[in-house]
Amino acid sequence: MDLITSRTMEITRLGMDGLMQRQHAVASNIANVMTPGFQRKEVAFESQLSEIMENEDLKDYIKGQNSIDYKPPMVDVFTGEVHTYRTPTLQEKAYLQSNTFEQFNPQVVTDVYSGTDATGNNVELEREMMDLTKTGTRYMVLSNLERRSFAGISEVIRGQ
Repeated sequence: MDLITSRTMEITRLGMDGLMQRQHAVASNIANVMTPGFQRKEVAFESQLSEIMENEDLKDYIKGQNSIDYKPPMVDVFTGEVHTYRTPTLQEKAYLQSNTFEQFNPQVVTDVYSGTDATGNNVELEREMMDLTKTGTRYMVLSNLERRSFAGISEVIRGQ
């Protein structure tokens, strides 16, 4: 496994990218709280991130099956059977080589379900401020996870 592009760091990066886009949408909503007819925006990415993690889990499972089924190449003296590696199927090889992280594309959607005021605007300042706080907190948690990952790599490099 390559330390710099590990799965955890890649998923953390994607999560931070999604949260940054959400932060921009919330900031836009706050800026347009008084704009007549403005419809608030939301950013959806959690289900995509979850699907990417499931795909990566499946890749790990396939790799594990190929490792578990290994038997050293030798001939069984009683049966004459030759033990070999389990080779992945063509579909498994293609799947293992695919980059599931490239599928990540946070979606900006317009909230048409929230009630509107007399001007047609559906932005509620209190809700946006709460979303701003939640998004900022989640981003900070992920950035701390990244920082700790890089600190661990730094310790390995320094030999501590």
